[in-house]
Amino acid sequence: MSPHISPITDTQSDLELIERIIAPDGTRMPNPQLDRYVEDLDFSLLRDLHRDMVVLRRIDAEGVALQRQGQLGLWAPCNGQEAAQIGTGRALEARDFVFPSYRETGVMYSRGAQPGDYVRMWRGEEGAAYDPAELRIAPLQIIIGAQTLHAVGYAMGIQHDGADEVAVTYFGDGATSQGDVNEAMIFASSYRAPVVFVCQNNHWAISEPVGLQSQFPSRAAPPASASRACASTAMTWSPAWPPCAGRSTTRVPARAPPISRR
Repeated sequence: MSPHISPITDTQSDLELIERIIAPDGTRMPNPQLDRYVEDLDFSLLRDLHRDMVVLRRIDAEGVALQRQGQLGLWAPCNGQEAAQIGTGRALEARDFVFPSYRETGVMYSRGAQPGDYVRMWRGEEGAAYDPAELRIAPLQIIIGAQTLHAVGYAMGIQHDGADEVAVTYFGDGATSQGDVNEAMIFASSYRAPVVFVCQNNHWAISEPVGLQSQFPSRAAPPASASRACASTAMTWSPAWPPCAGRSTTRVPARAPPISRR
């Protein structure tokens, strides 16, 4: 969260709110909480992740150009969110299921989307841009925050099936003001649903800075949700996402008590 009412730069007060292992100038920073999660990183993995981010930016630039030319009815840019999307997308297991907003091009890419998958819906050719069952990604969601409820419902189904997977949902700062998002978090906590909430915080909430939208940082989960929260910048990837989201190398167990049928 920014304490300012204008677009922020990385001021010291803003950076103090963030868990980080990379400084703004790119140098490595020690972090007792996160260091153990990056011990096995090698050059090859870092190179592949960087390549993914570069390719994603090129895809995004092409999408914007096609929309400006009138070839697409809409394109939701993800410029600046490459690291958040590639990092989290690559951390998922193939069996996990994603519930995106309309801006998760990077997650689509990390799950194996083909070129046509990015544009068919925006051209009005199909109701879904890809096969949700194949990529294990729900159709892109236009309604702000609605996908969080879908993710929790799916996660509760995972519990009943006793499956070894998680539901993951993506949203931005602005969606945190939506009732759907708060309801989803509280429901997920009440039933201990195996769902991961990924808030991509760019310090803006639709049309105004998040500092005006909320008096508290977006990383501070609602008290009633009892959810573990961790803020991260969108421009710097690190494999520390799983522990921040409450998931490390141990799979999230579906151990919640049965849902009452009353």
